[in-house]
Amino acid sequence: MNTALELAGVALAALLSENLVLVSCMGIGTHRESFRQPREAIRTGICLTVVMVLGVLCAWLIDFWLLSQYGWEHFRVLAFALLIPALVAGLRRFLSACVPELSRRVDDNLASISTNCAALGTALLVAQRSYSLSSALLYALCGGLGATLALASFASLQKEVDLNRCPRAFRGVPIQLITAGLMAMALMGYYGLYLG
Repeated sequence: MNTALELAGVALAALLSENLVLVSCMGIGTHRESFRQPREAIRTGICLTVVMVLGVLCAWLIDFWLLSQYGWEHFRVLAFALLIPALVAGLRRFLSACVPELSRRVDDNLASISTNCAALGTALLVAQRSYSLSSALLYALCGGLGATLALASFASLQKEVDLNRCPRAFRGVPIQLITAGLMAMALMGYYGLYLG
């Protein structure tokens, strides 16, 4: 059984020291508008969080009840790589049938998440670390929230950076990379944080 201290450690690791976008560089495969508009970044982050939580739930169940029981752990990557796009496709179909207005708003975001490494990476990390179901779900939820925070912060900073005058050599992608690097360095300070 997990203690509250262990769960807090998992949550802080997912939010700060192992941020999927800035530190692990797994959640950067989203469409370009998420890095420019804060509203689009939040929408993408919410979709990513939902897919990560559902993906980790399904991946944990598949790993616990099927792969580990029969000694098929070497098929984890293949199973999870097929699971995440299938989950996104099912979620898109469900939303288009049940909530068409929401589907119209988030369809592009969900389409970009099917190729996002954060959902697959989270499922693999949870399986490799042998998290319990509660720890796995908390890691996915906090990892998605951390990715949402990173995307929204980066998109908000982009507006500030674009307003400031910078040398011509740094305009565009170079200043974006410098901004992302500084944000990642700020989170690396939490890397050794341990609550035990």
